[in-house]
Amino acid sequence: MKGRYDKNTVAQIAGKSVFFDANILLYLFWQTSAKEWERRYASIFGLLLKQKNQLVVDFMVVSEVINRAMRIEYEKYKISTGLNCKYKTYRNSSDGENALKDIYIIIKNNILNHFLVDGKINTKSDIESFLTVDKLDFNDKHIVSLCLEKGYILFTNDGDYSACDVDILSANSILTK
Repeated sequence: MKGRYDKNTVAQIAGKSVFFDANILLYLFWQTSAKEWERRYASIFGLLLKQKNQLVVDFMVVSEVINRAMRIEYEKYKISTGLNCKYKTYRNSSDGENALKDIYIIIKNNILNHFLVDGKINTKSDIESFLTVDKLDFNDKHIVSLCLEKGYILFTNDGDYSACDVDILSANSILTK
């Protein structure tokens, strides 16, 4: 089993590159209904900034963040307006377009301006290895492969990674045992 780190042990990874999973970026840059996770991850994020760790994302994570943030905004819209329109109707409305513009600004200013965007070209063999049924979804398998190849520490809240042979930073006790 690889290293497991939390707020109390984050100093041990000073100087290392940390790959942010989509769930962490959402806790940091969007209002979710998970205030306690937001608080915990903001605290760890502050420590990483203070230590000057290299912050890393890839295309797939940015795509996941944009799509999930847009869904969060859609749910907020439905609650605030009392309207129950379809997602695509919202997305194509002026309210949806404005939400997407705001999401893009946050991505550009808070993520792309402060994170290294790195990635990996997956081979046919990589993709075939991802086509196994287990706890990880397809994108998660890509992230593990990238972190292993590049030596990144995965910063995530996703308990599905608990059995992965990759270094993990988390506030989720399932991942730091």
